[in-house]
Amino acid sequence: MGDLLTELEKSAIVCENGTVKWISVLDHETGEKGYNISLSHGISSIAAFLIRLYQLNFETERVARTLTKTIMYILDQITYTKGSISYFPSYSKESSAGNSFSRLGWCYGDLGVASILWRAAIILENKEWEIIAIRILIHNCKRCDLLENAINDAGLCHGSAGVAHIFWTLYLNTRMRVFKEATDFWLNVTMQMAKYADGLAGFKAWRAEKFGGSIKSNLLLDGIGGIGLALLSQLNSSKVAWNECFMLS
Repeated sequence: MGDLLTELEKSAIVCENGTVKWISVLDHETGEKGYNISLSHGISSIAAFLIRLYQLNFETERVARTLTKTIMYILDQITYTKGSISYFPSYSKESSAGNSFSRLGWCYGDLGVASILWRAAIILENKEWEIIAIRILIHNCKRCDLLENAINDAGLCHGSAGVAHIFWTLYLNTRMRVFKEATDFWLNVTMQMAKYADGLAGFKAWRAEKFGGSIKSNLLLDGIGGIGLALLSQLNSSKVAWNECFMLS
């Protein structure tokens, strides 16, 4: 772990204000690079790794310093103004060409990023971060338009089951009723997604028509494997171990 932490520190780009960021390939077809803040592929996942190191009591002072600089960079990427759909863009402000919108999902956008912000706030006992994280997450409870929020299927990665599971995890952690209500809404949406007579348990993973349209999938990220896990988790009133695979615990 020490070697990995050292490599992370070496590869970090230090900003003028002392925050840190890491460069990523944003588009593998064009080779475009930038600063990805998402949980699935970006800086929020690095923050999740640092949080786990801190939980393991591994060089806590050193880890806390890097984690703090990382979270401060993420906070600098907030683009929200009154009436905005989301608080964060899909990538950093430096990489988004003025586009402040991001989808509702685990992979990109507010839910994944703010979940990590909340966890960092709790572990480092930073009340200011906690207040910001909760504000962002409550705002996302109001995002119910499927088309506007790019919810096209039920998968864990970017679909309704993933959204429901994140809100359920937040409810278990905070016992805030607003997260339970959001969980119920997205569970209902998930069950409505089971509409295909030739699907797996009625579900299909969305694909654009130019790529052949929706397909059957039993996979964890976009198929019934993940949907089933999310639904089974509703039967458990405590945190589930598989959350760690998705950097949610």
